Amino acid sequence: MTLVIFEGGQVRTELDELLIGVRKAVTLDTIARVVGVPEISQVLLCTNYPDLAAGAEALGARVDFSRAPFHFGRRLAGVIQAHELESVIYMGGVSAPLLRREDLAGLARTLREQRKVVIVNNVQSADLVAFTPARTALEISPPENDNSLGYLLREAGLTRLLMPNSPRINFDLDTPTDMMILALQRDCGPRARAALRNLDWDFHRLERAQDVLRQNSAEVVIAGRVGAPLITYINSNFPLRLRVYSEERGMKALGREERGEVVSLLGFLLDRIGPEGFFGDLEKMAHVAFLDTRVLFAHWKRAVSEWDRFHSDLGHHQVIGDPLVREFTQAAASTRIPVVLGGHSLVSGGLWLLAEGLVSERELSRP
Repeated sequence: MTLVIFEGGQVRTELDELLIGVRKAVTLDTIARVVGVPEISQVLLCTNYPDLAAGAEALGARVDFSRAPFHFGRRLAGVIQAHELESVIYMGGVSAPLLRREDLAGLARTLREQRKVVIVNNVQSADLVAFTPARTALEISPPENDNSLGYLLREAGLTRLLMPNSPRINFDLDTPTDMMILALQRDCGPRARAALRNLDWDFHRLERAQDVLRQNSAEVVIAGRVGAPLITYINSNFPLRLRVYSEERGMKALGREERGEVVSLLGFLLDRIGPEGFFGDLEKMAHVAFLDTRVLFAHWKRAVSEWDRFHSDLGHHQVIGDPLVREFTQAAASTRIPVVLGGHSLVSGGLWLLAEGLVSERELSRP
């Protein structure tokens, strides 16, 4: 049983350097947590970072190092062939930074007990995928990214199983907002905590948002690729009034974003009244808002750069190049209510983690 971890990329900007530093630290924390789990025979890191490769080997992982042009599906197939893998648990280096040893051990046991199965953490867009036999990945059209891997393996004949829903399973580090949420978690690994401590980011909006969630009958807007488990958890544990706008789940895995087919109700509203009008109205109906902005950007059919997306999450409108994204970000930052911007993980595992932390806080405060 092999845990295959992919973590690599290119440093293009100062922001990239900061984010990649955190990603490397999280990856090493995950490897340190998993090496030695009896049900997993080896941890195999695939990377193009020499320092990460050295750190992983020092922790007892094997490394498949390559600087060749990266294509997810072809690289995965090549790794399976080169290392003659039979059963695989695949994850990105930061796909599940709070995953526990017992979570992975349970996946490994399921793969041993069953044949021809694929286990995913998300039906629409998986980034944690366990499957056997591993050679099935050689029979599919190589996917561009991991989001569609689970779907393609199912189409190839494997029986799909879904991992039990939890914030640990659904939370990953796609954005700066995700990293700020990770910094607030007690289970954050030591290397990640040290790296996050060096980030000079403003946590004020996130902390204000947490304060609102502590209030009885607060009005909370959650918009984007929102799933039912998050809403069920909040409704079961908080006396809040939710306004949920769930749209375009699976837009990446289903190819809708790539084909320019994404449409958003909130996007149409923004088109009509503009960001200033939109956030002005939002202030009248909510005390806090959590927005998955990637749906809006895709609705606008704009190729928003990673630089602009991430600085939008951070509220740094002054350095954003795209005029519409800049206007949107400035309006969000100027609202009287805390507006938290991010991607899919914000309105799934991220918000769930914040909510779970507040539940624990409430229980500890009881006499």
